Amino acid sequence: MSEQEQAIVNNIANKLEIILRRDQITVLALSKLLKVDKQPIYRIMKREHIPNILFLEMIANYLRCTVLELIDKKFFLDINSYYDINHQNQDKHEKHRIYVDDENFMSIADNEFSGIIKDSFVKIFYKTNKISHDGYYLIQNDNNTLEEINILSVGTNLIIALINNKEVRLNPDTTMVTAKLYKTVSIIQSEGYAVKY
Repeated sequence: MSEQEQAIVNNIANKLEIILRRDQITVLALSKLLKVDKQPIYRIMKREHIPNILFLEMIANYLRCTVLELIDKKFFLDINSYYDINHQNQDKHEKHRIYVDDENFMSIADNEFSGIIKDSFVKIFYKTNKISHDGYYLIQNDNNTLEEINILSVGTNLIIALINNKEVRLNPDTTMVTAKLYKTVSIIQSEGYAVKY
């Protein structure tokens, strides 16, 4: 197998691995859903086999993507994007397919993602109920609205956040966290990172 073919097989296997974990199914169950023998899927998962175009089309149809999206290095996410962080429980959203080229994506791919639209960008958040390290998080205020805050430091008994340009100390036991910012991507189609559909 050439280096390019190995890269393609690796990209396909990574996407299948995410689906298997997310949908909590086995390779055998996936083969039954695709109505194919399990052996080619096992060989893809072991990164030993590049499938033919018909097999790629079957996998792409199952993943609701094109063959090009399937073999590309970039991962893709279909998310609901909202114009306001407090509209997430309502039907006021747009669907976006977001493309990410991130080695660390596999470690968080099981999470539920959503987006907040800001001008020509989408802030992608994933659900979490704890602050594990610094970064931007959505927390629930005392009046039950969501607020995006910048966490500067995380300790076992204390969290330091930047709120309204002031350092504020938060108690980890009483801070209601709903999501963490993963990435901000453009929704301008010509850049190829996110496509509105």
